[in-house]
Amino acid sequence: MLYLVLILAIIYLIYKWGTNTFDYFEKRGIKYNKPLFLVGSRLSILLKNSSMVDSVQKTYKEFRNEKISGMFEFKHPTYFIRDPDIIKRLAIKEFDHFTDHRLVLDEEVEPLFAKGLFGLTGQKWKDMRATLSPAFTGSKMRLMFNLMNKVGSQMTASIRNQIDSGKNNEVEFKEFARNFTLDIIATCAFGIEVNSFEHPDNEFIKIARKATNFGDIPIYKFIGFFLFPKLMAKLNIKFLDKDLYVFFDEVLSDTIQQREKKGIVRNDMIDLLLQAKKGSLTHDESQEETLSNIGFATVEESDIGKHKVKRTWTDEDLMAQAFIFFFAGFETVSTVMTFMAYELLLNPDVQTKLQKEIDEVYKSLGGKELTYEHVQGMKYMDMVVSETLRKWPAAPVVDRNCTKPFTLEYDDKKIDFEIGRNFYVPIYAIHHDPLYYENPEKFDPERFSDENKDKIANVLYAPFGIGPRNCIGSRFALLEVKTIFYYLLLNFSFEATSKTKIPIQFVKIPSIFQIEGGLDIALAPRSK
Repeated sequence: MLYLVLILAIIYLIYKWGTNTFDYFEKRGIKYNKPLFLVGSRLSILLKNSSMVDSVQKTYKEFRNEKISGMFEFKHPTYFIRDPDIIKRLAIKEFDHFTDHRLVLDEEVEPLFAKGLFGLTGQKWKDMRATLSPAFTGSKMRLMFNLMNKVGSQMTASIRNQIDSGKNNEVEFKEFARNFTLDIIATCAFGIEVNSFEHPDNEFIKIARKATNFGDIPIYKFIGFFLFPKLMAKLNIKFLDKDLYVFFDEVLSDTIQQREKKGIVRNDMIDLLLQAKKGSLTHDESQEETLSNIGFATVEESDIGKHKVKRTWTDEDLMAQAFIFFFAGFETVSTVMTFMAYELLLNPDVQTKLQKEIDEVYKSLGGKELTYEHVQGMKYMDMVVSETLRKWPAAPVVDRNCTKPFTLEYDDKKIDFEIGRNFYVPIYAIHHDPLYYENPEKFDPERFSDENKDKIANVLYAPFGIGPRNCIGSRFALLEVKTIFYYLLLNFSFEATSKTKIPIQFVKIPSIFQIEGGLDIALAPRSK
């Protein structure tokens, strides 16, 4: 009998601990998703019954008339903010109170993520942002474009030769795009020529798949890192495969040694990281471009990214930045490319118009190589990419964590944000809200024409995040997408196959925004 009482007492205490935050929003008069023990508002995602986007949309629509509502990340109360003015205030004007993401990975256990720019917090994040910011200015992008352009040209020519020789022209575009982006990242970040189309089982591709295959990560890890991050650290349970650390350590160390030993300069990310380590990487304001010249979706660097840094970075710090650059450039860009290919497939008039612009650029080159200026000068290309990112934003939802107490007053309400409390901004839902975009499900690049684009407020269009903590690599990502599609659409037209699934469905895995089953298309060769 005593044992039964003890067991029941333990169960009761665990239950009380697992639900002790569930009255958080009720006490504050905030409408909220009713949470479940331990999993909070995340049951459908954890059971893979719902995609991340579907979950965001459901919460967004459930409290349609509320500027702020509540949800639970497992047992953690999280504000869900849908009002543009409040979003702008918290994420931009009051950024000093909300500088971090909610960190759930320990530096000692997961240095690649935790020491990367996305995972860093406080002053260390500010210093790293300022250290890396000059690497993504227009002048540096011009230098890296030469490497990017070479990969795009050579790989497209290789694919065309294979198809012209009688090989199958049908591809699964997500994997196809991964090969492109992987080769560009490999050469632009690590100075390594991979050629994934010729060597599809190369080591880089294997590691890339391990780094981004969240579908194989057990549910207990997602729960553990959210609920018991310190325990997971003490148990030395890693979120990522340990082979990733070995691979990146070896690649980065070997590359750096070769560069320093032989005096090699390639104007790639490794060179820029080495400059950052020496403190010689600085902003050149004289060579900066206006945002109107480099793409509507490009984020603007805040003053935080421009201050001088007095900090010594370790090799591990640099390895973490190289990994994040690799991870984001590989997975995020290939996902955006896949959505853009899907929209061109559904909208042949848009595809034809874009090909016409590309053909005009090709003819104007007169046999010379494509230049950075020509890519940035393609207005319709930028309109198509911008609309792709509106309909399918690279970051469907972004978060911020309170780092200094802050009181928000709006309407007749008052919210006291305590340190550690975070909020979500539903970018995807805002981009699909008919209040802000007429007929939002329609793919319409004309939204971003010279006549229309100024009507879009910056907080209502945020595919790369909001405020000073937006995506530092937006210029590189946009340049990469435009360059690859220039060569693809110059050589091919996208056509549906018998296996093409329309409409698409989303993968039902936490933190992943991808098409279920990929995107099958045919590459129909064009005559130049």
